[in-house]
Amino acid sequence: MGSPADVVKQLSSARDICLRDPSIYPQVIPGVLPVVGPATPVEQRRWGADFLAEAFASPVFSAEQKEKVIGSSSVMSTLKSYLCRKLELGQEEDPAVVKSAVQCAASVYPLVFRHVMNTSDEEMWGTMAAIKSSILRRMDAGPAGVQICCVKFAAIVVQVQTAGLVADPRRQEQNEISLALVPSEHSVLKVGNLEAEASGLLDRLMFVLQENSVDALLVTATLNALATIVQRRPSVGSKILGTVLNFNPLKLASGTASGKDKVAVRSMTRTTMSFLLNAMKRNPQNNLAGRIMQHVDRLRALLAQAFTETKQLKRPAPDEPTDGLDDVKRQRIEGATVNGTRNAQHAPPIPTYIPPGSTLAQLFTLSNDRAVTSFHVEQIPLPYVAQLVPPLLASIDPAKFVAATKIISERLLNLSRPPPLDARSAARGLLGDDEDDYDPASAFQEGDVEQVMNRLDQMPPEDIAGPGIAIGPFKLPAPPPMDDFEKEEYTKTALVRVFSTLRDLDEEAKIKPAKKAEVSKGFTRSTSTAHDRDHWITLLTRIATRAPFGLTDDSDDAKQENGDRSLIKAPPHNLSSRIRETLLSYIMEDFRRRINVAIAWLSEEWYCDTLAYRGAHPPDAANGNGNPTPTPEEQTHTYTALTLRLLDSLIPYLDTKDNKILIRLLSEIPSLPAGVFPRIERVADDPERVGLVVQALLYLVMFRPPVRELALDALEGLWRNNEDARALAGKHLGKWRPEVVAKGLEEMGKGEPNGEGEREVKSEEAP
Repeated sequence: MGSPADVVKQLSSARDICLRDPSIYPQVIPGVLPVVGPATPVEQRRWGADFLAEAFASPVFSAEQKEKVIGSSSVMSTLKSYLCRKLELGQEEDPAVVKSAVQCAASVYPLVFRHVMNTSDEEMWGTMAAIKSSILRRMDAGPAGVQICCVKFAAIVVQVQTAGLVADPRRQEQNEISLALVPSEHSVLKVGNLEAEASGLLDRLMFVLQENSVDALLVTATLNALATIVQRRPSVGSKILGTVLNFNPLKLASGTASGKDKVAVRSMTRTTMSFLLNAMKRNPQNNLAGRIMQHVDRLRALLAQAFTETKQLKRPAPDEPTDGLDDVKRQRIEGATVNGTRNAQHAPPIPTYIPPGSTLAQLFTLSNDRAVTSFHVEQIPLPYVAQLVPPLLASIDPAKFVAATKIISERLLNLSRPPPLDARSAARGLLGDDEDDYDPASAFQEGDVEQVMNRLDQMPPEDIAGPGIAIGPFKLPAPPPMDDFEKEEYTKTALVRVFSTLRDLDEEAKIKPAKKAEVSKGFTRSTSTAHDRDHWITLLTRIATRAPFGLTDDSDDAKQENGDRSLIKAPPHNLSSRIRETLLSYIMEDFRRRINVAIAWLSEEWYCDTLAYRGAHPPDAANGNGNPTPTPEEQTHTYTALTLRLLDSLIPYLDTKDNKILIRLLSEIPSLPAGVFPRIERVADDPERVGLVVQALLYLVMFRPPVRELALDALEGLWRNNEDARALAGKHLGKWRPEVVAKGLEEMGKGEPNGEGEREVKSEEAP
């Protein structure tokens, strides 16, 4: 390995890659830890501590992945070596390494807490306890940067080890990590001890404020840390607010204070005021709201008095505006000016003309103020209106009343007059039935005669069709036929747009889950009531399955070539086949979240295949010629092919924790073809997924009687042919087919020499 500078340069390139693609953090962190361990030079340890603090504080690095990395790597032991170097190795500690390690510990503490809560990992909790003890010993000593980080870590511990609100007890991964999620009988996490420790740490944090510390950095860090606790833990919020209200940040304020002390006092005072105002803003109904506002006003006044330059005055002069008028006086003068005669001549005149079709409100509106015209008088209760109208009428100026009456009278006269005629109407009215009597000069002035005549010339003839001639409907010419290439391109474009909309809806659902609308279920549900994700999926599956239904029934050649509507025989521009292909790709992109799409799609395929078979083979003529009844796979050919294809795509990606996914798929699709069970048996070739297969088959045996025998045959095959699955499969097979297990054990016992088979039988019968 090269010099520390070269190693740090190589590590920095790896860090840049992680910043560009955060998904590779789980691969990079385990590989980096040996290079930045406790035995490496200080430059590498500094880089390692900074990298770990940055990685576990990154918002794009998901909490689930962080928890997996912590549980599967030596992150905790590395942090412990950074913080306990003096105790373990007897060497001096680097402040930069310690500072970054404390920041990283503050980020990973909630994740370790949840990991230990779910797994009861006592070793990891012991490592975390050692790290916690080392950090808390540094809160009162060490450099200022380290102390600030220790305060942040202590606040995180208080927040995690204090009971918070539980939104949904059934979904712990969606709840905030707190002591409320820990069972009272947990073997590693003792609820009483953790709660007492959190209470002691909170008192230790508030002691900085209770003793009126003059260290501005420590006070500011403590206030910022306590602000988060007040917001997220209301159970201790009142206690913290009471301590902050008793804190006096102006202890250093005096006439002989240095410039540094003045900056510190201003910083602490403004941070305290911001803390109290933010707490008031988040909870305006707080019992301490009045006391908080009084304390903020007192701090503001004391801060202004402490650093004023005019100490010889009895009291500071009030702040006067530059024009010598305060806000109250200015409002009164402006109001008098607006309502008086000075500005009356500048007010816009009230229009006397309103367009035809105006409402009564527009007829009687005598103000240009939008606020007045937009106010609906019905908002005032009727008893108040009855009390207000008489004194208002008595206070009206008679001159203004007469002027308003004249304006409304003119508006009524304008509305009663007929609208002015345009040139065409005037000409037609004057022409009448006899064109010879028309004289433009008698009705218009000299300048209007030529204009009217030009418009009359441009008018279309009234009887253009002539007597007895009927005009038929106009039809646009048909578009030119599209070739296969154009159909293919338009199909691809349409599918890209539709599935991009689906993916956008998926992202919106992840960010903000929408409320479930009340929609009807089943094959007859409507797809046009909303434009959400479910309706888009229903529309796509029905276009793929029902759109081509019955289109090829009249052609025998089409029946032979594409009657089964399969993907293999479909032409290249078949929209249904394209939708099926894209649906399969869409499901496999995130099959754990989109398994419901697969079930809905296969249900529609089974329904359409069943209808097609019943239409081609009526029930009364099913066996009239003596032919055997076809199998369900032959009746639903397309459904069977798509189901097997989906399983072939899904099985390689199934994990040991995906038992619910597989069981839901096998239990909710309408039919299980016989080809499904050999594929499920092949999954058990992986020893880690034997339990997944046996659980799925056992569910089918217990809750799906039509395929019980097929599922038992698959269990028997596992018991006979798979040694890894023999014990688990034999346990359930002995309940449903005990004679098969007894006979098989007897045959295996006879085939083993020297009594080895008998020992194996006894060992299998023991559980």
